[in-house]
Amino acid sequence: MKEEKLVLVYNILNIQMLDINILKRAVTEKLFCDDTFSFIIKNLKDKNHNLVPLNDFEQLVKKYPKKKKCWCLSGLSFIDCHFAKNRNFFDKKPTKIKKILNKKECLHKNVSICSNDIIKAHSISKKGALTSISENNHVYGLKFDFNGFIFKKIGINDASTFYGFCKKHDEFLFSSFEKHDFNKTQKQLFDLCYRAICQEHYTMLRVIDILHEIKLNKDINDNFKGQIEFQITINSQIKFYELGIKYSNYYKKNLEKKYSLLNYEDNLQHYVFELNDNYPKFQSSTCFNLEYDLEGNQLQDLDKAEIQSKNIFVNCISLQQKGYFIISWFKENTDYGKQIINSIISKPLLIEDKLFSLAFLYIHNTFVSPVWFESLTDSQKIDLENLRIFWAEKEKFSTSMIQDNMDSIKIENHYFLNTA
Repeated sequence: MKEEKLVLVYNILNIQMLDINILKRAVTEKLFCDDTFSFIIKNLKDKNHNLVPLNDFEQLVKKYPKKKKCWCLSGLSFIDCHFAKNRNFFDKKPTKIKKILNKKECLHKNVSICSNDIIKAHSISKKGALTSISENNHVYGLKFDFNGFIFKKIGINDASTFYGFCKKHDEFLFSSFEKHDFNKTQKQLFDLCYRAICQEHYTMLRVIDILHEIKLNKDINDNFKGQIEFQITINSQIKFYELGIKYSNYYKKNLEKKYSLLNYEDNLQHYVFELNDNYPKFQSSTCFNLEYDLEGNQLQDLDKAEIQSKNIFVNCISLQQKGYFIISWFKENTDYGKQIINSIISKPLLIEDKLFSLAFLYIHNTFVSPVWFESLTDSQKIDLENLRIFWAEKEKFSTSMIQDNMDSIKIENHYFLNTA
């Protein structure tokens, strides 16, 4: 799935003109209020042209009934929203955004009874995984600020944490690998994948919450053109993440059914890369819908929002002083998963580079060794940054994005764990 980007206003002979057809498309895509659009169309003096002077359009909007819902789809009345904005988002945003990011809810509450004690749970194990790459109990990770995600030092007590489970469920669900030797059992890999999809699900929920907060406040100082373009853009972003929630919830619920049945062998397939001693230099965990394999071949068309996306799970972890890079997928998506693996292992000399690039291109929930990160040259740090900003800068993956792994990962052995 991809975010929509609609160009609404054009400059023609120094006159700003709004494209009614593009606005109609925004209405169809539920990015602009249909009632407001109908009101505008009804009151247009010239209904034979698709381009309308922006000033004329703005005057029509101001005549829209003030007690009706605002055109921006905030849910507020027009009079309390864009008719006369007077709130100062920038004075209160740090506290508000931090509160949103720390919202507490147990993502397993619909499967079994919670303890109602929501804790700061690790999506990557603190013991073994994060400690294996830490220095003075710190790692480097991608941390959100108001300019996006930046690499900075984080204490391992806070790295990879989220308020997504109650104490009872966090201890019960992941004890298979947290409290026992890691033998790559079906149950252990199943639990790793479930934790990964819950972390991704929680993150998308919080992003939607943040976008709604920004939507209400950020454009208060913009002119009308800026406001309408901003609101359509942010509505598109909200829609994008809501679709992601829908897709991830499909797989999350499939996994949760297995907890009720105590059956963990029917859903997932796994490919395991066992790593040499003292590797990897980073830890990652997530679930996402990969569109292109590592040879640049399209796996699925994410522009087709009506089609359920195919997801992979990635867990690059160290447990009991042994490193693994594990890629998993649902058996219903067997061809998809095998194509991804073939695109990684088809050229043995590039396997480590491809795994490294896969992690840093797509996984925000990645933490790295301070010793390793601080030893990188300036050029290597630029290359790493180019991987990190992939989604902001590129339309699609290409093999030119594959970077040298910078001595961060070394493969000892690799194999399909189950091929049924």
